[in-house]
Amino acid sequence: MIPLGKPKIDSLRIHLPLSEVIVNQNHSSFMRSITKSNDDGEVLNEHVETTYFDETAIVSCSYAVKRPFGVDTLYIGFSAKSLKKNYFRGIDKHTIKQCFQFINNEGLITITKEAFLNALVVDVDFCIDYHLDTKDTKIIDVVKVCKDLTIPSKNINVYTKREDINCGIWWGNRSKVGKAFYSKQFLKYYAKAVELKNRSTAFYEAYLKDELNTELVDLEGNRYPQNKFFDDDRLLRVETTIKNNQHFKTYGYKVKTLNDLMKLELDRAFLQVFNRPMSKYMTGYREINQIEGMTKAQKFKYYAMLKHAKLNNMSIEDSVPYYVNKLHPDIKKHQARGNLKADLLRIINMNEVAVKTIAHNRKIWREFIDEIEAKKLIPK
Repeated sequence: MIPLGKPKIDSLRIHLPLSEVIVNQNHSSFMRSITKSNDDGEVLNEHVETTYFDETAIVSCSYAVKRPFGVDTLYIGFSAKSLKKNYFRGIDKHTIKQCFQFINNEGLITITKEAFLNALVVDVDFCIDYHLDTKDTKIIDVVKVCKDLTIPSKNINVYTKREDINCGIWWGNRSKVGKAFYSKQFLKYYAKAVELKNRSTAFYEAYLKDELNTELVDLEGNRYPQNKFFDDDRLLRVETTIKNNQHFKTYGYKVKTLNDLMKLELDRAFLQVFNRPMSKYMTGYREINQIEGMTKAQKFKYYAMLKHAKLNNMSIEDSVPYYVNKLHPDIKKHQARGNLKADLLRIINMNEVAVKTIAHNRKIWREFIDEIEAKKLIPK
């Protein structure tokens, strides 16, 4: 079962003092002294292996021991892949036990449930899965629209992939947010099923092949027989990263430990963690009108109406009567007022950039834009 439109935890890192876990002294490499010698037996170098990730395993956690403030600290990174067939459910208070067991069973350390839940959390990846319902539209269409809507900024990097095996768009860099929580929060849209089949092939074959052919369930509990209409390039994942406790605070949440994170309500109010970066990186669809064909006077009228609409939290169409009254206050001049109203509406409804660049008929494209606006994938 794949939940749709519901925020969930995809991955995170926890850290705690190394003294709070038992390191497996018999492990082949982790926290063992590794000596490298030449053919003559001469020791070239000797060091303690403080990191581990099993690249040969279908699923593995990452481990690293660091010394911030002079204290040996263990960092453990794990993801929803440790849930195997429950991958699409995400990490929550019901599935966290499976993650806990996976870490202990991997054989590097032994950690108690108490130490696990009291560990500090960083780099939490939240995600939402959506299915695109509009006829003949695919994730590549979302990528094109989001690219068109992206606000140019020398401080933010935006990347796109439009390949058959890797389709998506993302803003910012997970590891370079620093304290710029408001302006540089990582955000990514991509074709999740495509990514799993082509970049996590072993995991897909082992655990998800059957799961991706069952059913979809939306936030309201509506169920859809997935095998009747599901396409890989229509399962869209939106992903963002909350770096640490200070980052959580900017949204009004107090999350320090894994236990705090498991108590977090991932409800409709939580969608703000996706909506804020979206509004920082993209403008509304109405704002990318095809203005190349506008005169300077038309451009001036358009942006004046747009500014008025934003200031008064209304649609741009609702600003038309205001400017009709401002420019023709005499209500007896029906023809002049009517002509101005028609002119302003024509300016608003001029061809949009995305309509010009996408080979869809206008009705289907408008339905698609309405759908991704309703799902809060782009700003209104």
